[in-house]
Amino acid sequence: MIGKKIIDERIITISEASEIMYERAKIGELSYEQGCALDYLQKFSKLDTDEAKKLVEELKSLGVDEKTAVKIADILPEDIDDLRAIYYKRDLPENAEEILDVVRKYI
Repeated sequence: MIGKKIIDERIITISEASEIMYERAKIGELSYEQGCALDYLQKFSKLDTDEAKKLVEELKSLGVDEKTAVKIADILPEDIDDLRAIYYKRDLPENAEEILDVVRKYI
């Protein structure tokens, strides 16, 4: 990566990454790895970009940190066990049911 530098770094959802890669594909030919990444992103993207951003913001307003909110938006846990898998290294928050109620609006 000679001559390239990181301009911006932030956590994004699978939906946002899919949109970025799709726009790059329209501009020019993707490398093999980029094509595989785009295929993966399109297969596993469950929400459109606007919905994913809105869900992340709602989760952050409930006190969920940004990294975890993005992961929740990517996976869309349906029950406590799914949510527990996301919080596997930490205790579930006290408002776990409230988090699931917000997520259920998007499923």
